[in-house]
Order: sequence, then C-alpha cells, then structure tokens
Amino acid sequence: MASRNTASAATDARTRARQMQAEQQRKDRRKRTAVIWGSVLAALLLIGLVVALVTRAQGDGDIPTAGPMPAAANEEGGVVLTSPTALADPGLGEREVDAAAVQVPEGPAEKPADSAPGTQPRAEGGPAHVVVYADFNCVHCAAFEQENAALLEGWLADGKATVEYRIVDFLSAPNNQNFSARAANAAYCVAEQAPEQYDPFVTDVFGAYEGHGGKGLSDDELAQRAEALGADVSDCMEQDTYRPAVAYTTQKAKAAPIQGTPTVYVDGQWWSGEQAFQEWATPIVEG
Repeated sequence: MASRNTASAATDARTRARQMQAEQQRKDRRKRTAVIWGSVLAALLLIGLVVALVTRAQGDGDIPTAGPMPAAANEEGGVVLTSPTALADPGLGEREVDAAAVQVPEGPAEKPADSAPGTQPRAEGGPAHVVVYADFNCVHCAAFEQENAALLEGWLADGKATVEYRIVDFLSAPNNQNFSARAANAAYCVAEQAPEQYDPFVTDVFGAYEGHGGKGLSDDELAQRAEALGADVSDCMEQDTYRPAVAYTTQKAKAAPIQGTPTVYVDGQWWSGEQAFQEWATPIVEG
C-alpha cells in the first residue's frame, strides 16, 4: 500500500513538473513573441522615419508646381537691381505661376542660348542691362560673384547698368538637401521682405560656397544670414512660399534654353567665358 502511494505521489510530482515546465515554455514563447513584435514595430517606425527624411531631402514631393511669384520678379522670374539697394518694380504684382505649364523642349539644345527672353539691348540713352542666370550651389557661379560683385555694384551705383538675377535650381540633390531650391526661395523671400538687402544677401550666400563646398546651408543658416542683414524670412522659408516660383523660373530658363550656370548676358550679348568678364563687358557697358 505504501509502495503504491509513493509511486502515485512520484507520478503526480512528475506531472506537475511537466505542467510547470510547459507553462514556463509558454511564458518564454510569449516573451519571445513580444520581443520579436516589438523589434518589428521599432524597425517599421525607423523605416518610416528614414523614408520621411529621404522624401523631404530628395524631391519635394510636398512642393506644388503652382504657387505665388513675388511682386519683385519679372516674367522670367528675374529680380532686377536698379541700384545696390533698390529693385525695379515690374508692375506685375504677386501672381500665380505654374512650372508645369512651361513648355521645355525635349532633349539637349544644339548650342548654348546666345540670347534669352528679356536680354535685349538697352533703350537709347539708358543703362546697360546685365542678366545673370545662376544657381546658389554652383561653384562657377560663386567664383563669378566673388570676382565681379564689386564691378556690378559699381555699375549699379554709377547708374551705368541694371543687374538682373535669375536664380535657378539646377543642382538640388539629396546630398545637399535641395540647397539650390531652398536658397533661391530664401532670396525671393528677402526680395519681398527687405528689397534693399537683396543684393547683399545674394553676394553673401554665394560667398558661403567656399565654406560648405557644395553641401549647402541649412534653412536656419540661410535665415540667420538674412536676419543679420535685417530681413526676417523665417516664416517665408518655413512655408516654402516661393518654391513653386523657383521651379517656374528654372523651367523658364530651361525653355530659353539655358544649359548651365553661370550664363550671363550684357545688353543682349552672351558672355562665352573666353575672356575675363570685366574685360569683355566693360566696353559694352561703357560704350
């Protein structure tokens, strides 16, 4: 009798042990499952964050093709300086433009544009007109500005020339967070908020190229540079107010067709770059 009771107790103990082991295994499986799903959810959240950042850096999925063009800009999107601190009023007001509506020829142009809309010779007795197509992330544009900013400013101050900047977005890319487009938007913001600071801002942003080497400046850095000149453009930049206008100006340049930057015209004549700009342009401006 005692032997049977002992055997039964041993059997019950083994059964309980197996049950406890099975229960522990179920708990372990639930823990592993929770850890796995937690890891999966964390990975999905990380992927979503990366996708959002890449989308923001790359292309402008959230930037519409249509939007306001600042009142200071002409039909080509250019901003015309009539003195170092004054902008021409093209008389068009702020209006809606749509980059998607600009017809751009397919395929590469056969040759550089030796003329472009709005680059015609001056009116008799008037100042020469200089048109500069430029991209804020273009190393050659930065060099052109560094070499010729004082010359252009002198012509403006003396009433010998007006200077028009058509700032385009040819060089935006994920690795510079679309700097060309963001900086061009900032320049339009300055033209509207503090037109007397437009020329200094353009010169300052080009002057920053040597420091960033093509990586671009952040929006905060652009806004700080504008603020240092007395222009509060933070809201304008945060809202990407003139990004559609930048796209429109870029499409108009491509339609001209402008093949690269800087592309410069003086009184309707195209600067080929074979001569130093000052040497080539001075006889035209002062002639």
